[in-house]
Amino acid sequence: MPPRTAEDTGRPCAGNIMPTTRRYPVRQLDAPLTMKQFPVTVDVATSAERESAMLDEYQRLVVEEESIGRDVLLLIGMVTAVAFVCSVDRAAMSVTILPMSQQFGWDSSVKGAVSSSFFAGYMITNIFGGYLATRFSPQYVLAAGVLLWSLFTLDTPLAAEASSDSLTSLLVVRAIMGIGEGVAYPSIQNIVRKSVPGQIRTRSLSFIYSGHQLGTIASYLSSPSIMAAYGWPTVFWSFGSLGFLWLSAWIPLSYAASNRSDARNRMAGKPAPALSFPSTDETAADVLASDSPIPWGKIASSPAVWAIVAAQVTVGIGSGLSFSWLPTYFTSQFGVEPDQASYLCLVPFGVTVIATNCAGWIADGLVNNGRFTRTQTRKVMQSIASFGPALCLLSLSSDSHNTDNLQGAVVLVTAWLALGGFSAAGYGSNHQDLSQKYSGMLFGLSNGLASIAGSASIYATGLILKSNNNDWSLIFELAAGFYIVGCLIYLTWASSEEEF
Repeated sequence: MPPRTAEDTGRPCAGNIMPTTRRYPVRQLDAPLTMKQFPVTVDVATSAERESAMLDEYQRLVVEEESIGRDVLLLIGMVTAVAFVCSVDRAAMSVTILPMSQQFGWDSSVKGAVSSSFFAGYMITNIFGGYLATRFSPQYVLAAGVLLWSLFTLDTPLAAEASSDSLTSLLVVRAIMGIGEGVAYPSIQNIVRKSVPGQIRTRSLSFIYSGHQLGTIASYLSSPSIMAAYGWPTVFWSFGSLGFLWLSAWIPLSYAASNRSDARNRMAGKPAPALSFPSTDETAADVLASDSPIPWGKIASSPAVWAIVAAQVTVGIGSGLSFSWLPTYFTSQFGVEPDQASYLCLVPFGVTVIATNCAGWIADGLVNNGRFTRTQTRKVMQSIASFGPALCLLSLSSDSHNTDNLQGAVVLVTAWLALGGFSAAGYGSNHQDLSQKYSGMLFGLSNGLASIAGSASIYATGLILKSNNNDWSLIFELAAGFYIVGCLIYLTWASSEEEF
């Protein structure tokens, strides 16, 4: 009679301790269980009793792992939701700026200044927010950011009305809103790095990033209807309230998760961390080392860090162009109405959501199956995310004087944004590879610099359009060049070896 296996019994047996199927998403045990791994407090006299004790301990850990798995899924869902809210609030201006410019008489340069003012604040707190999320609980930092940007989203219509003679009030409000949103992704990076297992981390980040893209879709889809029925100020009021709804769920869930985490730490004899979701790889040494000096010198001298910066900055220029100017492009180039321009943007961003999630699954599959190293996988994903959009932009430039080929333009824009979504599995996950402790800070550094470039490109786009009578060819060619240069730098110096 052949020996029983874990598949036959539904539980581990001698000689084949671990089940052959993956039952728990958080901690994978790579070796057979031993008494050293699971010490028992009773005197075990026989091998049968020894195995029974090991099985009891194993079953106890299965329950714990499944509980943590549910917490991790809930965490990913909540973080994806806040990425959605972040994008909805930010994208509101991209749509409402069309009727606002008609009401207040803004030209392209003014529209560029209004759109770029958000990034002036955003770049500040990306870097500073990364530091805060490293030194303090990232959950608290994230909650504070949501509160701040939601308040100033609600205040945007009032500031716009007050800026009929001077733009100062509106620019300040948009900048403060950017300050609030600037802490979001550095905090998310730290939360994910501490709480999501490595074998699903890339696809989890891709899913979270796709929440941002879904927010853009929701903003483009709902804003025209809201404006038609209630006016453009209602867009900001309705979207700004979403942040408070998210906070009403996040705060009690974080508190409950903290209580469970504290209980586990007390049982394991570890110090209780600040408010946090369950951690899969945080150790007592990590907690005790939280006040150690930040290795600024190593970070500044790391070629791998600057490879990420180069890719993120250059992709950020293209993202800023699409995010802030795409409705205007369809309106000025093809003469479509503002509400139709918003609907045309749904197709590119919708396909991008699918592409971004596919990139995460493909990247995790390549690494987990041993087909590519993590570094090779990051470079392949980023090559798709940079060279692909560059080709699309060059094609758009060559066809920029054809004002009748709207369908072709939509196809190229869709390919541009969808291929760019692969960056979620390229530089977008690379910060997690370089550092367990400082991933949020690294993301804040690179994203802050990308925000500077994005803000400058948004404003420069308005100036170029004003000076060359809305000719988009030069804008597309410059953006394509940035994509190519950034990717070449990334391919030269990028690495996924942990450094800090």
